[in-house]
Amino acid sequence: MKTTSIDLYAVLGLSKDADLAAIRKAFRARMRQTHPDGRPPEDAAAAHEEMVLLNLAYETLREPGKRAVYDLDRRAARNGKQEQHHEPTPPPTPQPRVILLDPEAVDFGSVFTGETRDQIVTVRLSDNSTIRYAWALTDCGDFWQVVEPQPYHDVSVVRLRVRVRPLSAHDELGPRSDRLRIMVDDLVVVVPVRINVVTAPPPPPPAPPSKPRAIVLNHRYINLGSLWAGAEGQEQVVEARFDDGSPITIARVLNTTGSFWHVVSEPVVRDKTRLIIRIQGGPVAPDHAQGRFTERLNISLDGVAETVGVTAFITKPPTPSLTLANWRDFRLTCLGVIMLLSLLLLLGSIAFSGVYALLN
Repeated sequence: MKTTSIDLYAVLGLSKDADLAAIRKAFRARMRQTHPDGRPPEDAAAAHEEMVLLNLAYETLREPGKRAVYDLDRRAARNGKQEQHHEPTPPPTPQPRVILLDPEAVDFGSVFTGETRDQIVTVRLSDNSTIRYAWALTDCGDFWQVVEPQPYHDVSVVRLRVRVRPLSAHDELGPRSDRLRIMVDDLVVVVPVRINVVTAPPPPPPAPPSKPRAIVLNHRYINLGSLWAGAEGQEQVVEARFDDGSPITIARVLNTTGSFWHVVSEPVVRDKTRLIIRIQGGPVAPDHAQGRFTERLNISLDGVAETVGVTAFITKPPTPSLTLANWRDFRLTCLGVIMLLSLLLLLGSIAFSGVYALLN
């Protein structure tokens, strides 16, 4: 079929001097009348052929260059004489552009009340040509809406985000359906939208309260043994940590000294998993009472407090035992005393002799 053999103006119902606005208006009106959605199934083939002619007429007449060539060919066909009595084989009818959707239907599946969900609909043309203008004719429905509906200009692919409206307890339960109409370059496509509204599941049971962290000590009581004034006491080590092994933000010893003990390690530790406390016995005051005494060492791990008992026996200083060194010192002391007494006796004798000589 030759293009010049078809009166494209008559296809659109226009005169030959119609402007571009009139061509667009007539094309849209004829497309709405011819679209297969509005016709019975038995007329689908005829509607398809009419849509092909409408697209051909619109594509030819809307471009000034194509329209001028078509008008010249029509006049030459009317005025010229055919040298051959048979017509050449007509060129194949161009395939009309159709809209491709992915997915072809928007199915939100089962959605419970209070929930929302999104679906992306991708729209493009079958020949991958540029979409000059596209928009959603219906941007909302009974249970759905198009997020940020707006026209699209000069793009190859249109992506519409369709979202379920927040459903309330008063919404009808069960399957529901609707339609989303999209226009792409004066072509209209209908997208089914489906949903199954179900009741919201019961809320999960509350989580059991978390068990508070507890402090674990390697020694709850330590014994420093016997202590007295001036004695060097032994050292004990206490380790404190949480039972779950979690890190400690800040750990501190609340009291670092007692009447017979003191802490020799760092009293404050940060960002560790355990607190090491070294406790040393002494010093003991000379006037400290004697007997068995117990005091408390208080510690804190991230605000959780715990105590450690510190015990010691305060006694008198022991009598030094006789040793070789002590015996040597004793002998030297005795020798010194004897020499002092001998010297005093010698001086006394000299003095007595002098007095005696004076008297005689």
